[in-house]
Amino acid sequence: MLRAQRAFEAALGAGEPTPAEQQAYLAAARAYFTGFAHDAQAQLSGVDRELAALYQRQYNLVAERGVAEKRIEAVQGVLASLAELATS
Repeated sequence: MLRAQRAFEAALGAGEPTPAEQQAYLAAARAYFTGFAHDAQAQLSGVDRELAALYQRQYNLVAERGVAEKRIEAVQGVLASLAELATS
């Protein structure tokens, strides 16, 4: 990319770059930035996988919390009934 940049700057300094010089520079820039696009896409895919795992874990924990709350309610109901029986 640096070589293409310098060649294009030289062509600009000499006047109007030729269509071939313009195409060479654009091809070099496209090749250079295509690698960054692939890297960014791979990073995004990795983050999306981690988020999906996190969301699944959160969903499971919320469900587990609901089960624990129902157990607490049931046990408190039994304890309240026992307390009533003890006072009667």
